[in-house]
Amino acid sequence: MASASGSHKESDLDVKARRAMERVSENMHVVANEPSLALYRLQEHVRKALPFMVEKRGEFGHLHEQLQGRCYDADYAVSAVNEITKAKDPFEACAASLKNAIFYRQQLRYRDSRNLANLSPR
Repeated sequence: MASASGSHKESDLDVKARRAMERVSENMHVVANEPSLALYRLQEHVRKALPFMVEKRGEFGHLHEQLQGRCYDADYAVSAVNEITKAKDPFEACAASLKNAIFYRQQLRYRDSRNLANLSPR
């Protein structure tokens, strides 16, 4: 009979231990999911992560300004090349005019040298 009573007490002890562990587990779950604790964890996360994020935001702003400047430079270079392409015909007209001017100057020199040759006494 003693053994029957002893096994009954062990099962009673098991039940009480199980209930106690369930309560502890439930309390831990409640504490872990407590809204104020969640807000505290968020606050800690923000406190740790915010300086890094602010620094990176500043870097991104600086890089954005540099990128805009480089895009402006590239656009300006493209428009300059387009303008040079448009200036091809006027440059060719200038080159043709220069050729004509050189040819006429050579004719004038030739004529002047012939006139000087005819005027000089022999």
